[in-house]
Amino acid sequence: MIDVSYEFEYHEKPSVLMEYLSNPENWVKYFKPAKKLEKIGPDEWILYLHWFKTVKSKLTRVISNNESEFIINSLGWPKFKMVLKTYILPAGNATKVRLEFIYDGPLEGTSKKEMEEAYKTLAISLDADIKKYCEENKCYDKKEVDHSEKIVDTVSLKGLKIYEMRTLLKKEIKKSELDEILEKALAYSIDKDVVVIIEDGNEIVKFHFSNGDLVEKEGNLDSLGDTLKVLVKST
Repeated sequence: MIDVSYEFEYHEKPSVLMEYLSNPENWVKYFKPAKKLEKIGPDEWILYLHWFKTVKSKLTRVISNNESEFIINSLGWPKFKMVLKTYILPAGNATKVRLEFIYDGPLEGTSKKEMEEAYKTLAISLDADIKKYCEENKCYDKKEVDHSEKIVDTVSLKGLKIYEMRTLLKKEIKKSELDEILEKALAYSIDKDVVVIIEDGNEIVKFHFSNGDLVEKEGNLDSLGDTLKVLVKST
């Protein structure tokens, strides 16, 4: 298994860097094996990678205030799992960007080399690419942020600093999927605190699990609509 990290500082607003680097469509140009990306859901894509053959894979994105994570699993042979984590952190007058690349599968040497090449290309091209991206997408005119991230800034459960907690899951779901997510959160809380925040644009429901028990709940699940946004955080 490969686990390598790269770090650099960049003179740009953290929000702009997060917007750009948390979009997998902006990464295709840097990672040479990536040939095609098809969006299939709010945080899901089909990614075609090519080494000695073209491999179809599924990319799932998990995103929070200062961290994005791309989890890539092959859907055929060869079997592999790839994770790219991006951390965006204020650093005085600059912004620190930390990239972590994890790969488990065949062709480890080739994969590591391709990621090193992607990092070098990113470091060289980022300034011009972000400038072009922001001209097209008007980055500096955007006042609003994702509503689910506003919740993290304001929510308080048993004194937990939720904005400092690790993001386990962030996605849009149907209400019928909620029971399974809550059961997994409860099981995961055996030796830690887990917070689940659910909202439908109008109502917010919060759960706090600890040591395998529900210790706090706010809101009424029955008041929620059928399409929900769920955020799961853990200590």
